[in-house]
Amino acid sequence: MKRLFALAFLMVPACSEGGGLGPSDFVTVGNIRVNQVSADVFEVAARPGGNPTAMYWCGAGNYAAQVLGAPAGARIFVVGEAGRGVASESLDTAQFSLKPAGQAVGATGRTSTYGPRIGEDEFVADARRYCRIIGDPFAVF
Repeated sequence: MKRLFALAFLMVPACSEGGGLGPSDFVTVGNIRVNQVSADVFEVAARPGGNPTAMYWCGAGNYAAQVLGAPAGARIFVVGEAGRGVASESLDTAQFSLKPAGQAVGATGRTSTYGPRIGEDEFVADARRYCRIIGDPFAVF
């Protein structure tokens, strides 16, 4: 019980400092943050450590389903490869859209040396399955 109280005590200051969630922020399983960049584009920020590609797809799939209301059979497209965030201060984001790269307004179109590549796509249901790879026990859909 003492450990739980200590943990809760330490978390309160962290929650009260700046850097909290803004109106367009979404946090999905595994504490993966997603921010809307434009009407067509959203960016997923990978956490430090682990498998960033799995985190990108997990976040993109959950955001598309839960926020955008995309059906399981809709496609999610990579429109900007890994790099510094546009809508957040994260150093490790990738951009996605429900529209192909050439049609998504607001995409950076940046290229990178790791992560998903521009033009790659996944079904929403398949992207959400990446949450299992990052080891989130609550990510069973």
